[in-house]
Amino acid sequence: MINTALTALDAARAGLQNAQNNIANVNTVGYHRREVVYGTNTPAFNGSGFLGAGVHVETVRGIYNQFLESEVLATQSLAERYGNYAIHAGTMDKMLGDTNSGLSGTIQNFFAAANEVANAPTSTAARQSLISAGNSLVNRFNAVEDYLASVRANINAEVRATVEEINRLAGQIATINKQITAFQASSQQPANDLMDTRSRLLEDMSKLINITVLDENGQSSVFIGNGQALVLGSTATTLTTTPNASDPENLLPAIQSGATTLPGMDTSVITGGALGGLLAFREEVLKPTQTAVDRLAYVMATEINEIHNDGADLNGNVNQNFFSVTPTQQALNLGSTAASITVTIPPANANLLTDSDYILSYDGANYTLTRLSDGMSATGTLAAVTTFGSTSQGFTLAVGAGVPAAGESWLIRPTHDSARSLAMAITQPSQVAAAQPAPTSIVAIGNASSATVSAPTFAGPPYNAALLHSVRIVFTAPATYDVIDDTTGTTLAAGQAYASGNNISYNGWTVQITDGATAPAPPQVGDTYSVKFQATGDNTIGLQLAAAQSNSANVEGGFTFSSAYNKLVNYVASQASDAKLSSETNKTLLNDVKTQRDSISGVNLDEEAAKLIQFQQAYQAAAKSIQTSNSLFDELLNVVR
Repeated sequence: MINTALTALDAARAGLQNAQNNIANVNTVGYHRREVVYGTNTPAFNGSGFLGAGVHVETVRGIYNQFLESEVLATQSLAERYGNYAIHAGTMDKMLGDTNSGLSGTIQNFFAAANEVANAPTSTAARQSLISAGNSLVNRFNAVEDYLASVRANINAEVRATVEEINRLAGQIATINKQITAFQASSQQPANDLMDTRSRLLEDMSKLINITVLDENGQSSVFIGNGQALVLGSTATTLTTTPNASDPENLLPAIQSGATTLPGMDTSVITGGALGGLLAFREEVLKPTQTAVDRLAYVMATEINEIHNDGADLNGNVNQNFFSVTPTQQALNLGSTAASITVTIPPANANLLTDSDYILSYDGANYTLTRLSDGMSATGTLAAVTTFGSTSQGFTLAVGAGVPAAGESWLIRPTHDSARSLAMAITQPSQVAAAQPAPTSIVAIGNASSATVSAPTFAGPPYNAALLHSVRIVFTAPATYDVIDDTTGTTLAAGQAYASGNNISYNGWTVQITDGATAPAPPQVGDTYSVKFQATGDNTIGLQLAAAQSNSANVEGGFTFSSAYNKLVNYVASQASDAKLSSETNKTLLNDVKTQRDSISGVNLDEEAAKLIQFQQAYQAAAKSIQTSNSLFDELLNVVR
């Protein structure tokens, strides 16, 4: 009886200790409720049957529900993905939509200044305002591009840091797997504390990347992506980063196998965790935003320059750009040879450009151009692939240096770096071309003859650079004249033969001098005829500059400059809102799944308090049994005595 009671005391004490341990760890992250498993001792045969020999503790097991554990990992991975995505997209939305940091207000200010020039084309103040507004627009485009470039660099840095953290966790999980195997082999008991630590590490990893966990023989193997092994038993695979094969400026996570780096894993593979959120944000928000801003900078500069080139400034200069923009149009070779593809955007096609990059591939016979935004493509000659169906993509391609080889591919970014390279081409108010070129012919007062000169005709744009120079036609002898450019102080022609009504063409203009109706009819020695630029208040070009604000054919899709930018802002805002909603939804689901898991694996204080009473009473009952046994023994001794 004493021996049986002693086993009961040990069992009750184990129950009390386990309940107390559960209570102590009620707030410990990753702790799973422990349960004491009891077994009956082998009974002894006494001739009339088997009498019990008490109880023993077989093991103390942690309470796990593998299905709910997997659900927690999967849901937490999605919650972290959308949460990280929402943070980055929300920050970008605020920057692009803010009047002080975005482009919308600056674009409006530029066209407001153009309106002032249209209203007062000779006003130095209005012209200076347009120059200042142009500088502000340039600075804002540059600042937005700098911000986007810094975001790209930060994303790459975050990808590297996240990969390092994943490697650290993978190494710890592999080590714990080894420790669990060793402990269980030597003790034949579950390594509950080690398994709790591993469970916590798996949750930490699921916050970083989507994982699948396979438990077998006490070990947890971890797989990522499409089944790539990150942890196999006690062995951890190393993750690294590698440039994206189709966009080398962006880093992707990749498996390092010995000295070989496997292809990078993109958003089709990495779909969860903070890493999945980073990659998705970069692909779905950052890249389209950079392309859209570059395209807007290029198209706006090209459109304004075309209009400005049609005009003449106060100094008589023509063919002057308002902005300068130099995109990095050289196609980026993704292969191993030096063959190059050149990209050209005809000015008239700028409004056909799309918010997308392209991949050009060559199979040895045909080229295939694929638009990355939607996967549309065209196959054929290099000249033909830039037209999808009947829609031109706005640029042309040509082979540059080297000879393309089968299997090569190139990244095509038609307007890449336009926002960064945007600058002012003019700096002075007098350089604003608000008027159309207007050469005027003049008959000098005091000419001896009655000969007349016609109004100049001229071709362009583009115009002859000297179109608006002041030029004199001076007769130096009967039927002979010289042509003198007073602007440059040079003689354009000397001793030219005169014939009434014949064309006289210099500096891009043409006039005719015709004999008069009264004597002397033909030009006489000393007669002078001038072609000059009259800087009048003509505002034709100024009006066109102002009207460009509302021209719905400026940007692909029939958008104006402002509406194209607002479309971009709305897109980013929509992505940020969707990501935030998805984040909140998955956080709610995560809380529900954790509640379900904790209802099974977590510590319930009420339940543990009841167990304390239960085991306390069991302990007291066992102690009472010992007391009873002692009394019986005393009675037996008294009988003998």
